[in-house]
Amino acid sequence: MRPWPWWRRHKTISALLVLAVVAGGLTWWRPWERCGAGMVEADGQCVGLSLDMTPFSADETMNDLQQRIADQNARITEPDFITVVVLNSMAPDSTSDSVALLNVHHGIMGAITAQQRVNDTAVVGSQRPRVKLLLANYGGEARQQAEAVRQIIDHRDEQRIVAVIGIGQSLAATREAASTLSDHKIAVVTTVASGDEMNRVPGTGQFIERFYRITPTNTDAANAAVSYLRGRDYRKVMLVRDDNSDDIYANSLGDAFRTAYQNGFADSPGLSEAIFTSPSEQLEGQGTNRDIYLQPQFHRIHTRMCQESPDLVFFAGRGADLRAFLRAVGQGGACDGLSEFDVLTSDDAPSLLGGPLPEMQGVKANVYYTSVATADMWKHTGDTTNQDNYEAFAKAFRATGLNDDLRDGYAMSHHDALLLSVGAARQVADVGRNTELVADWIDLSYTCDSPLHGATGKLIYTPESHGNPIGKALPIMLLKPDGQVEQKAIAWSTGTPFETSCR
Repeated sequence: MRPWPWWRRHKTISALLVLAVVAGGLTWWRPWERCGAGMVEADGQCVGLSLDMTPFSADETMNDLQQRIADQNARITEPDFITVVVLNSMAPDSTSDSVALLNVHHGIMGAITAQQRVNDTAVVGSQRPRVKLLLANYGGEARQQAEAVRQIIDHRDEQRIVAVIGIGQSLAATREAASTLSDHKIAVVTTVASGDEMNRVPGTGQFIERFYRITPTNTDAANAAVSYLRGRDYRKVMLVRDDNSDDIYANSLGDAFRTAYQNGFADSPGLSEAIFTSPSEQLEGQGTNRDIYLQPQFHRIHTRMCQESPDLVFFAGRGADLRAFLRAVGQGGACDGLSEFDVLTSDDAPSLLGGPLPEMQGVKANVYYTSVATADMWKHTGDTTNQDNYEAFAKAFRATGLNDDLRDGYAMSHHDALLLSVGAARQVADVGRNTELVADWIDLSYTCDSPLHGATGKLIYTPESHGNPIGKALPIMLLKPDGQVEQKAIAWSTGTPFETSCR
């Protein structure tokens, strides 16, 4: 007869060991017991302001970037430092969020590069006070923005916070965050949130006082897109738009393109429209898979396309949803009159970079988008000033040991947001005690006569522009089937280069 296993002969000890392992496992895996200072657990991740660079989630891909920030912050020992906070969704879920983790990482890399430049060089003039960098997480689709904003406000004086940058999505929740921070006299510089209504106070329509952007608005992007389309021969155009009321980006992009197209092509046939609705914030909070949710809607739109045979589709929706749209059309296949068509969309498309586009069966889609910025965007324009400024940024980026792709523009826009914030902050006397004055100095410092020379181009603001940059250029990009990109042109929302439109 075989002897009983050890665990059968020592039941009590075994049970205690199992309980110890389980308890230990629970302790290790319960996020709320390992969220660092300034953060709390919500939706399975740590949200708030990370004061000690502890992880936001079990995903370890952020660790190296957080360590770099911690190392740079540790070099600053003088008491008159100032702090810039990067606020974003720091641990997005690819199945439910409309933001891509790689874009978030690139944005942080750009902020790290800018922190090094403003502390070690005279890129914005004065090198004092020196700048610390902190990261804040408002969770998926900014559902936990109130907690993140509360933590930033609570630690403003202690950390000498002069600005919050990032806020990479145009959503009702991110607009609420920007409005609340402004109410507490904190400057907000969004990097890629292009929704036209993002700079207006929810419910009142008044402009948010201390809100600035690096990216042009959706109206700017639509005007630039239409100026590009004038040189191409499209007979039938369909606008495919998201009518999710929570998504300021998609809503304003659809409205902006319709207006720009009608103004630019008054004599052309009418613009047809097809509507879809992306998941609401409530559904996404319940873990709804965006692709699965959208597939039936996009299959219906494919049927419409077969009937109308557009040669251009303008996609007014998230980049994450563009993939689902292309998959649905590709799986639907060719039909009479729809063997090949062009797709044009806006600056959220870089979330598709790095991986192949969905396979298309019997039909070909050529995907273009208007970008916030891209690597070497000035190289073939003859604009040596902007190209030199980009090269200075790229050299500093590589010098930090970072070697990622700059083509999505996120690193460039976050870099410029931090430069803008610090350049203004260093104009304020005793800024550590007068952080509420920083936003006032953006309009005063960066005018047509003295623009900020950023990686994305020249940046200027006026009180009348309400935080929107004037005369920004937008690269027109081709997104290839393998996920690589190629710049096809450069366009301005005003139709003329900065030097002309700024006057």
